[in-house]
Amino acid sequence: MPGPAGIPIMKTRHVVALSFVAASLSAAAPHATPAQRSPAAASSCCVVHVTAMDDRNVPVTDLGAADFVVKEDGKPREVLSVRPATAQLQVVVLVDDNGTGMFRNGLAGLAELLQERAELSLRAVTGQVQTIVDYTTDPRAWIAGISKLGVRPPTPEGGQLLEGVSEAAKQLKLREAPRPVIIALTVGGEEQSTLQARQVLDQLHASRASLHVVFAESPAVRPNLMAARPADLLEGNLNLGRVIGDGPKQSGGRRQDVLATRTVQTAVQAIARGLLAQFEVTYARVQSGGSPQKLEVSVRRPGLKVIAPTRAPVR
Repeated sequence: MPGPAGIPIMKTRHVVALSFVAASLSAAAPHATPAQRSPAAASSCCVVHVTAMDDRNVPVTDLGAADFVVKEDGKPREVLSVRPATAQLQVVVLVDDNGTGMFRNGLAGLAELLQERAELSLRAVTGQVQTIVDYTTDPRAWIAGISKLGVRPPTPEGGQLLEGVSEAAKQLKLREAPRPVIIALTVGGEEQSTLQARQVLDQLHASRASLHVVFAESPAVRPNLMAARPADLLEGNLNLGRVIGDGPKQSGGRRQDVLATRTVQTAVQAIARGLLAQFEVTYARVQSGGSPQKLEVSVRRPGLKVIAPTRAPVR
């Protein structure tokens, strides 16, 4: 027999009964926590790029999610996925050679390894930072720029490598580069910049760029330091020392100190090979009141070391 709205009475009763049961179960069940209601609201995904190396400093490429351990502020995080990093690299190379041309051969090797995998900007640090090649994927432009970095007049007054790192980090952030990299090739010497180390390190962190440093200081490269130097130059050197010392560790880069010109090429090519063997590690960050500060990435396989950021990534 149809009801008032043309719906069979039996079906109407079933609907009412089911509604009553559902309401009863809802009242009886404990209230769901935000994590139970929405797992996505309880955590967010973070991505870091890391390189694993064996005891001969050869990159290892056959690792998966089960091999990695990630901690933030000492607390384990779930590793969601691990895969080879395939996004294009955005690389800023800063050459601070005081006109010696000592990094030119190493840069040629870098260009050979990174072709078709990177967009590169080449800059020379003299009194100020000069762009030799702007961002491009064309290896011919890279080689043309590298050819300009032969022996040149020196800059005994010092350079502004801190400015170079700072500007590169800010530009890479604006470009929203998926795999940003800064490579600083330096012979040491007087730093003219007035930027503070903390300011530059924070800019580097915000950009997510990894900083790699090849340091090739030689007594013959820079003039002898004066017995009495202005206090601002001393402070500039201290700030630069902190950035090229702490920056690689915090950002997931490497610092290599070389003693001879012939080892420069090996050091620069090692950076390129490490970048090409990077993993993209995605892990879950549990939402909490504050932002984590410390990041630890390790692998379970014995005998391997991981080059990864030690400063937790920004959200």
